[in-house]
This record gives sequence, structure tokens and C-alpha cells, in this order.
Amino acid sequence: MITIYLKEWDKEEELVKIQNMPQWAKKCLYYLIEKLNYIIVKKIEENRKIYIIPNIEKENIYNRIRKKLEKEKTQTQKLQIVLSHKLKPYAPYFKEYKIVTGKIMYLASLENIIREILEEEPMALQDIYFLANKYKQENIAVIQKLATKVKTVNIITKEVEKYKALEEMMQEQGIVASVANNKKKSLKKAKIIINLDFSKEELMEYSIFRDSVIINTTQEKLSNMKSFNGIIVQDIEITLEENRKVKQEKSLEKAFTQLQLYESLQEGKINAEKIKIVSLYGNHGKIVQKELRNWQKILTNEKN
Repeated sequence: MITIYLKEWDKEEELVKIQNMPQWAKKCLYYLIEKLNYIIVKKIEENRKIYIIPNIEKENIYNRIRKKLEKEKTQTQKLQIVLSHKLKPYAPYFKEYKIVTGKIMYLASLENIIREILEEEPMALQDIYFLANKYKQENIAVIQKLATKVKTVNIITKEVEKYKALEEMMQEQGIVASVANNKKKSLKKAKIIINLDFSKEELMEYSIFRDSVIINTTQEKLSNMKSFNGIIVQDIEITLEENRKVKQEKSLEKAFTQLQLYESLQEGKINAEKIKIVSLYGNHGKIVQKELRNWQKILTNEKN
């Protein structure tokens, strides 16, 4: 797999190797790079490169990037691209390529995230609620993977009829499952919610248990939710065997999420057993143990 990291140009960072250049010469170089919108290519290793874009908003830059990407392709190697934080809004311009978002790694980590939240509480005794408006294989695979690890599976969706087939199949396997879309009742008692594809606007249409934990797997940040006092997991920090490889390229760590970097290094199916959760992150940064313990007390009180 050929991996190309697309990021905005940071003058101080990228020109560090010529820091002894006279100031006037630096200014001339900066001017030419910006004027020509020259795409800087930095090779990391054989099949990994960074494309540094001076100004992504300039006319015709997308065509120039695509031409360079096409030249990277070979008959035997597939191509994937990774967009930095600032370039993510421009993803539609590169829809013909596989874009590494980190979501595959996040979804593979869901069981570990739930165990991290529960600590000593048994996962097998939990009722899990999945928010899935789109009936697609990615959502089905996530639900099926966790279904055998929990007490009940509850799918909240507007595609009720389509998900009924999955409900029946799981029930035949002895899994307690239900599909519903009651906006007043479906999430009223939900303690653990996994948001697979609801937008914030869609989620706000439902009455939600105010102290629930929402594990958000979408790119949209869930914040300022009225009357909600629970925990929203927006991102995670993990460690893998590839940790050393990621650490080697500091400029990538600044421009991309850790999940994007790890996912870009994966070949084949991700082994969830190798993933270790280091930290959970919410709307205000790292979620501390005190927050999780307070939630666990609420969970215990609700049961009693």
C-alpha cells in the first residue's frame, strides 16, 4: 500500500534544515513557494510520502495534487491518502481515493473503550444502544461483533424495517436484540450509547438519559447538548506495536490524529487484541478517572 499524507505547509517546521540560510534568501524562498503554490514532497520511506501544500484554497491545486497522486500508483500497489486536520474539509475533492480517517481503528477499539469505561463492571451485564440510521455493512459488522459480549443489543434507527432482519438473525442466535425508533422512549434509559452515524441534529430529536455515556464514532463533534450531563467520548489515545514507527515522524504527529497514523500503517485486518487504550478524550480534553467513577456510581444507583 502506498500512503500519501497531505498537510498544510508550516514554514518554520519544514525549512528547519536550511535554518542557517540568510534571512533575505529565506524570504525569497518563501515568496516563490507561496507564489507558485509549489507542492513539497517529503519521502518518509519507500511507500510513504508527505505532500506539503502551501495554499489548499488556490485555484487548480486539486488537479495538480491528483496528477501527482496518479503518478504514485503502480499496477501492484494500491493508494491511500491521509488528510491533516486543516485539510479534512476538502475530502470531497479526493473522493476517488481511499481516505484514511482513523474511524476503522476507532471502531476496532469499541470493545476496549467500553471495558475502559466500565472498569470492574462486567460488560456481559450491560445494555448497549447503537445509533445507526444508515443500513450498511460497516454498521452491521460493528453491531454483530459486540452483540455476543453484552446483555442486550438495542438498535435505534429510522430504517426499522431493514434492521429487523438483523434483529431476527441475532435472536435466532440467542442474543437479546431490539430495533426501535421511539424518540421519546428509545434512549430514555440508555446508559451506554454508541453513535455510529447520527448527526448532532438527529440525536437532539431524542430524549436521552441525561447521565449516559455516548461513544461518538462520527467526524462531527457532539457538544452543547441541552440537559445532557453525561460523558461523550470523542477520541481516544491508544498504543500499538507500531508506536515506534509513528513517533519517528514528529511533523505527522502534529498534523494528524494518532488514530489516522496507526490506521495508515495497518495492512490487512486490524487485530483488536493488540490495541491498548491509554486515554479517553471528551469535549474538554482527557476524561479523568474521577469522571468515570462518578458515572459508575450513577450506573450502580440506577440498578438499585
